[in-house]
Amino acid sequence: MGDSASPSAADLNKLFCPSQTAAGGTAARAEPVPQDAWSVLMAYHSQQHCWPTPVSGRQARTPRAVSDLGAILGEAEAILTDAFGVLNVGESALPGAPEALQAVRQRGCALRVVSNAASQPKAALVARYRAMGFDLTAAEFITSRDVTLQALAEAPAHWRWVIIAPGQADLSDLPIAHGRRWDGALHDGDDAVLFLAAWGWQASDQEALEAGLRASPRPVWVANPDLISPWGDAWRPEPGGWCTGLQERTGATVLRFGKPLGSIFELALASLPGAVERARVWMLGDTLHTDILGAQAVGLRTAWITGAGASTGLDVARAVACTGIVPDVVMPFIGPVAVC
Repeated sequence: MGDSASPSAADLNKLFCPSQTAAGGTAARAEPVPQDAWSVLMAYHSQQHCWPTPVSGRQARTPRAVSDLGAILGEAEAILTDAFGVLNVGESALPGAPEALQAVRQRGCALRVVSNAASQPKAALVARYRAMGFDLTAAEFITSRDVTLQALAEAPAHWRWVIIAPGQADLSDLPIAHGRRWDGALHDGDDAVLFLAAWGWQASDQEALEAGLRASPRPVWVANPDLISPWGDAWRPEPGGWCTGLQERTGATVLRFGKPLGSIFELALASLPGAVERARVWMLGDTLHTDILGAQAVGLRTAWITGAGASTGLDVARAVACTGIVPDVVMPFIGPVAVC
């Protein structure tokens, strides 16, 4: 599917939602899922009932096109930034991105990386980005895992959790007294499911999970609301993608933690040193629905990064007109930045 035509509802259902079988069960999608930027955008747009409502009154505006982050630093007291598509692609830093973050610090702006990275504890995330050349600290990362950890700490202490995560995933920071990793089925005594990370998750796993939830609905907590993420030349479903429509199909209550929901942005704002005017806090992101929409819903200014990541190759004007999500500025990459 190219940018010349919107995908149909049936296309989106096949790509992002398990389809119903004749027997009433589910036939979960296989991996990988090849995608282009327009169909990714439309997939998020098809789930708009899950996301904040676009801020009214912005639709008549036209985003300002700028060359890099230097164009807005004079208007900022704090910079919040997404990770993938803004700082890096895979394990490689985008050109000029580490230097751009240094420029943020040199201008005296507070800096936070706001990410739906739920699969790793903070220490592993810091080590990964330092290996790419980013001089970031643990305090500068605010992730959907952080928001999930806060919610878990307030969950009923007696609940037994089923945790969906790769076998090698570090779960040592989870405040869960009773939990076990997914073993292919839900059992009596399992009170809730934590969908932490989708690496290695297969269609057969999804089918078994949904069968168990239909037989006995229980809460499913989704620690990464992203629908999909790029791996090489293909896209793979993330926890949010696997759980699209899950509540309707199974009767299970689905709770999401992370962008574009307000709690992660509020956590980032609360972590900033001193009081900061929201109109002088900028969110940088490559995805209209998670980064831009989510930040605008809590009163932040936004810069849409279109040179890498989820929005590469999109017709900016068409995407804005279709979604009603209007960023303040559009730039291809955040670096290089001229420091005055």
